[in-house]
Amino acid sequence: MMNIEAPVTPSKSIEDRLLACVGDLDKFARNWSWRSHSPKQRAVDALRSAEEDISDAISSLAAQGATPDQIEAWATKAINMWLAYQAAGARTANPMITGPANFPAARNQKAMTAERKRGEEYYAFAHRPIAWLNSQTRRSEKAALSAEAATVDHRALEFPGVKLVQNTTLNRIQLLFDGKPEADTIKALKGEAFRWSPRESAWQRQNTNNGVQAAYRVLRALGHEKGSLTTPTRLNAQGADRGR
Repeated sequence: MMNIEAPVTPSKSIEDRLLACVGDLDKFARNWSWRSHSPKQRAVDALRSAEEDISDAISSLAAQGATPDQIEAWATKAINMWLAYQAAGARTANPMITGPANFPAARNQKAMTAERKRGEEYYAFAHRPIAWLNSQTRRSEKAALSAEAATVDHRALEFPGVKLVQNTTLNRIQLLFDGKPEADTIKALKGEAFRWSPRESAWQRQNTNNGVQAAYRVLRALGHEKGSLTTPTRLNAQGADRGR
């Protein structure tokens, strides 16, 4: 049984980490007992290929200025995805090895489909380390901006059950509900190009005049009359007062 959780041990080489995860070479070779005449060679090839993929990707990450923590996070995820791929492959068989009598063809086809899917996921991740790094950088930037936005007292209008916020830090018009909106309200929000942000716990779209008007239309659909919106604190895309 393979250890599906790759140990976080940066001091180990990739080869050592892979072997630690699969137990040892002989144990890993048993994964091919039902699908190859040369299980040990298949095991050696799989380990060598994974080591090359992961080592090359680590070199690319380092060249792009990735931090040690980022490199370790990427390597741990890559190894775990490779382990999932190998575990899926271990559930497949080859009738040329096992013999055709009573061979579970349908079950094996399902196992092979799962193996192919896990393999595609692993190779897509292993061969695009810079895309992963860029996504992590964007996520960190968004988290920092979100934290900054939380310290700012943004312009807002409050109504029963919902709050309209002009978040100029994030450049977003936001609608914050007391709970999950009804299905019809969600449909209206999506129809006005609002999208749910788990990070902000808000339905939001870009802070433009169109965005402000879209928020007003949603609020009116919820029963908030136009008169309640035309106040000295009415919002516009620049954050300036209107209706004075």
